[in-house]
Amino acid sequence: MQFAMFSKHLDMLGLSLQEVGQTMKDIGFDGVDLTVRPGGRVEPAEVENKLPEAVAQLSQLGLSVPLITTAIEGTRSPYAEEIFAAAAECEIPALKLGYWLVREPKEFWTRFEWAKVQLAGLQSMALEYGVSANIHIHSGPYVSAEAAVVYMLLEGMDPNAVGAYIDSGHMFIEGGYDGWRQGMIMLAPYTNLVALKGYSWAAVTDENGEVSVARKMLGFEEAMQDWEQIFSLLKDFGYDGTVSLHSEYGEMDYDELVAQTRKDLDLIKGVVAKLEKE
Repeated sequence: MQFAMFSKHLDMLGLSLQEVGQTMKDIGFDGVDLTVRPGGRVEPAEVENKLPEAVAQLSQLGLSVPLITTAIEGTRSPYAEEIFAAAAECEIPALKLGYWLVREPKEFWTRFEWAKVQLAGLQSMALEYGVSANIHIHSGPYVSAEAAVVYMLLEGMDPNAVGAYIDSGHMFIEGGYDGWRQGMIMLAPYTNLVALKGYSWAAVTDENGEVSVARKMLGFEEAMQDWEQIFSLLKDFGYDGTVSLHSEYGEMDYDELVAQTRKDLDLIKGVVAKLEKE
């Protein structure tokens, strides 16, 4: 099992790639979950040249790039084939797909069927280039909000080509008490990537003193997720791939973000070490 950090959160602080990589190395990560999408670390239009350069630079720091995060929704997405080809050239085994938005509830089944068609084409492209395309579970108005729906999208497909990118935080938000666990069990045969977030439901007070319940990012030690059960399930499934930590602490400065991410990673490594001894 290797641990990567999603580059978005350090990219947004204006750091150079060298600074991003050195920070991740110092925290204790093995690799980088690199953004290759509009506004990301690598722009899709420049992927053929910029992605190999970025991978080489990170490699000099002893960091791998086990996955890239893209905005690809289908084979006709801008630069989709170029991104797959560049990933293959750089020996990056997996990429995260973009999202299929559900604007209105009545659109759900139309969007679902559209996504199925896109995945069929993406499966062919993934097999051609040897890079798996993975659906990220994301809470909110997306076709991929629920693990059961992702299973329906993937059913009958080759998991080596098209798979699931399960996300502890988003699955907890949508799955509540036990839905997240059942979702992990359901998607085990298709799970190619794992993301960790400390999302929890929390009481939030606005500027007018009104209290509401909202999704909130918490440090892993505060989050309501059962990390030991999550990794026990992954162990039972035989998962030994990439785990990407997402430090979406938007209110933190650099030093605070690094300190919290180090705590998060140390907690998870401690859980994994404990389970390995059992």
